[in-house]
Amino acid sequence: MPGQILILGGGPAGTATALALRKHAPDLAVTVVESSAYERIRIGETLPPQVQTLLTHLGVWPAFLARRYRPAFGTTAAWGSGDLHTNQFFFNVHNRGWHLDRRDFDALLATQARTHGVVMRTQTRMVDHEQQADGRWRVTLRHAEGHCVDEMADFVVDATGRLAAFARLQGAKKVAYDQLVGAFRFFDVDASYTDSATLVEANSAGWWYSSLLPNDQLVVACMSDADIMGQHQLKRGKEWMAMAQETHHTQQRLTRVCNNGRDAAPSIYAAHTQQLDQFVGDGWLAAGDAATTFDPLSSQGIFKALRAGIFAAYAVSDHVNGDSQALASYETFVNREFAAYRETWQDYYDQERRWPASPFWQRRHRHEIAAAQ
Repeated sequence: MPGQILILGGGPAGTATALALRKHAPDLAVTVVESSAYERIRIGETLPPQVQTLLTHLGVWPAFLARRYRPAFGTTAAWGSGDLHTNQFFFNVHNRGWHLDRRDFDALLATQARTHGVVMRTQTRMVDHEQQADGRWRVTLRHAEGHCVDEMADFVVDATGRLAAFARLQGAKKVAYDQLVGAFRFFDVDASYTDSATLVEANSAGWWYSSLLPNDQLVVACMSDADIMGQHQLKRGKEWMAMAQETHHTQQRLTRVCNNGRDAAPSIYAAHTQQLDQFVGDGWLAAGDAATTFDPLSSQGIFKALRAGIFAAYAVSDHVNGDSQALASYETFVNREFAAYRETWQDYYDQERRWPASPFWQRRHRHEIAAAQ
């Protein structure tokens, strides 16, 4: 009987792990467990040009192109000064990125996983698990309709995102480096709006992000620490809009949106930098955001998840085939990636010095680290 690999989480990290396993270890049976039916809003809308290499490696590039996502040709930022600076993609070997419908993109990867022989269990959650004497896992899964099934696995991949649900049950702890959250609003724009650049604009309480999406929508997000968000009541639509009016470039974009729902409450999503104190264990590893999360300022979320899935697949296939160093090598890779990210993160936040009395900026310039959660 081939080895059984169970992947908890059907986001980009989970499906990339599954696709890479099917490509590099086709003798392994792979099951992905996803709690949703890909019906809910998912945050993370922009892909950088270099993602083409990963999607090609995973065998999904033709299917991705067929979706005809909106092209993105660069980013603009008012960071360190009020002036806009543009970073065009033209100097990249692949000279465009893409703006996504994230629900559609994640569902596309799940469909491609099925096509490549992965068992996809959607609307299903893990409710119990036990490691047997022989090292295998018995994992009890419950479908949304209520019925349960026991799944046996030789190895479990935790791709449950920031929750790190399985890894935490094995004793891993989350270490948070800040309190960043995002308050996201989605607006309709008319078809004449064609500014496809992703815009980042710093302000005294944090920074703003906006991007044009498919279906003539504009996503606009206020990024700040949770306590600062509470002080300014930015979880309320009117206060959010009032803060947006204090920006310059973001406010100009908002003048182009349709009036519907201008005072609607934003959706709040965690966005803090985080890592587990343990990425691997006996018969399991954590991949993607379950292992480490990056500040969305990096614009690397989806790219990082896909790459993490590929490296996780290498580690899993090598481990189950007897390589005793495979998991240690994977752990080294994740640690090095996170250390490089942290250095870049600090360099970028250090460039913004316009509000020295602001708690948000003071925290980042002091290199503060929150206690382990």
